[in-house]
Amino acid sequence: MPSLESLHQHFNGKPFILLAIDVGEKKEIVQKFVRSRGLSFKFLLDKDGYVSARYGIRSHPTKFLIDTEGNLIGRALGYNKWDKDNMKSLIRLLISSK
Repeated sequence: MPSLESLHQHFNGKPFILLAIDVGEKKEIVQKFVRSRGLSFKFLLDKDGYVSARYGIRSHPTKFLIDTEGNLIGRALGYNKWDKDNMKSLIRLLISSK
Protein backbone atom coordinates (compact mmCIF):
# COMPACT_ATOMS: atom_id res chain seq x y z
CA MET A 1 0.00 0.00 0.00
CA PRO A 2 2.81 2.51 0.57
CA SER A 3 3.75 2.44 -3.12
CA LEU A 4 0.12 2.99 -4.13
CA GLU A 5 -0.10 5.95 -1.76
CA SER A 6 3.12 7.35 -3.23
CA LEU A 7 1.75 6.90 -6.76
CA HIS A 8 -1.51 8.58 -5.75
CA GLN A 9 0.38 11.54 -4.32
CA HIS A 10 2.66 11.78 -7.37
CA PHE A 11 -0.29 12.12 -9.76
CA ASN A 12 -2.35 14.38 -7.50
CA GLY A 13 -4.01 17.06 -9.65
CA LYS A 14 -3.55 15.04 -12.85
CA PRO A 15 -6.29 13.13 -14.70
CA PHE A 16 -5.57 10.01 -12.62
CA ILE A 17 -7.67 8.42 -9.90
CA LEU A 18 -6.64 5.54 -7.69
CA LEU A 19 -9.47 3.46 -6.20
CA ALA A 20 -9.03 0.44 -3.97
CA ILE A 21 -11.78 -2.14 -3.66
CA ASP A 22 -11.74 -4.23 -0.51
CA VAL A 23 -13.44 -7.60 -0.80
CA GLY A 24 -15.39 -9.11 2.07
CA GLU A 25 -14.25 -6.88 4.95
CA LYS A 26 -16.48 -4.86 7.22
CA LYS A 27 -16.47 -1.08 6.75
CA GLU A 28 -15.06 -0.45 10.23
CA ILE A 29 -12.08 -2.74 9.64
CA VAL A 30 -11.27 -1.07 6.31
CA GLN A 31 -11.59 2.40 7.82
CA LYS A 32 -9.22 1.47 10.66
CA PHE A 33 -6.70 0.04 8.18
CA VAL A 34 -6.84 3.17 5.99
CA ARG A 35 -6.43 5.52 8.95
CA SER A 36 -3.60 3.53 10.54
CA ARG A 37 -1.58 3.70 7.33
CA GLY A 38 -2.40 7.29 6.43
CA LEU A 39 -3.84 6.36 3.03
CA SER A 40 -5.53 9.18 1.14
CA PHE A 41 -6.92 7.41 -1.92
CA LYS A 42 -10.48 6.13 -1.99
CA PHE A 43 -11.48 2.69 -0.78
CA LEU A 44 -14.70 1.04 -1.92
CA LEU A 45 -16.29 -2.02 -0.33
CA ASP A 46 -17.28 -5.17 -2.20
CA LYS A 47 -18.95 -6.85 0.78
CA ASP A 48 -20.33 -9.87 -1.04
CA GLY A 49 -17.74 -10.24 -3.83
CA TYR A 50 -20.18 -9.20 -6.56
CA VAL A 51 -17.84 -6.67 -8.20
CA SER A 52 -14.90 -9.08 -8.05
CA ALA A 53 -16.95 -11.77 -9.73
CA ARG A 54 -18.08 -9.36 -12.47
CA TYR A 55 -14.44 -8.51 -13.25
CA GLY A 56 -13.33 -12.15 -13.13
CA ILE A 57 -10.93 -11.63 -10.24
CA ARG A 58 -9.49 -14.90 -9.04
CA SER A 59 -6.52 -13.62 -7.01
CA HIS A 60 -5.73 -10.64 -4.84
CA PRO A 61 -4.43 -8.09 -5.33
CA THR A 62 -5.48 -7.35 -8.89
CA LYS A 63 -5.04 -3.91 -10.44
CA PHE A 64 -6.87 -2.49 -13.45
CA LEU A 65 -6.05 0.52 -15.58
CA ILE A 66 -9.24 2.03 -16.93
CA ASP A 67 -9.25 5.00 -19.29
CA THR A 68 -11.50 8.04 -19.02
CA GLU A 69 -14.12 6.39 -21.25
CA GLY A 70 -14.32 3.34 -18.95
CA ASN A 71 -12.32 1.01 -21.21
CA LEU A 72 -10.03 -1.57 -19.62
CA ILE A 73 -6.52 -0.82 -20.91
CA GLY A 74 -4.38 -2.90 -18.56
CA ARG A 75 -4.38 -5.46 -15.77
CA ALA A 76 -1.73 -6.50 -13.25
CA LEU A 77 -1.78 -9.35 -10.76
CA GLY A 78 0.06 -9.49 -7.46
CA TYR A 79 2.15 -6.97 -5.61
CA ASN A 80 4.22 -4.39 -7.47
CA LYS A 81 6.21 -1.29 -6.66
CA TRP A 82 3.77 1.14 -8.26
CA ASP A 83 5.81 4.22 -7.45
CA LYS A 84 8.86 3.17 -9.49
CA ASP A 85 9.92 5.37 -12.40
CA ASN A 86 8.90 2.85 -15.07
CA MET A 87 5.35 2.64 -13.69
CA LYS A 88 5.09 6.43 -13.45
CA SER A 89 6.31 6.72 -17.04
CA LEU A 90 3.69 4.23 -18.22
CA ILE A 91 0.89 6.08 -16.46
CA ARG A 92 2.16 9.45 -17.76
CA LEU A 93 2.12 8.01 -21.28
CA LEU A 94 -1.40 6.65 -20.84
CA ILE A 95 -2.88 9.84 -19.43
CA SER A 96 -1.13 12.05 -21.99
CA SER A 97 -2.57 10.03 -24.89
CA LYS A 98 -6.11 11.10 -23.95
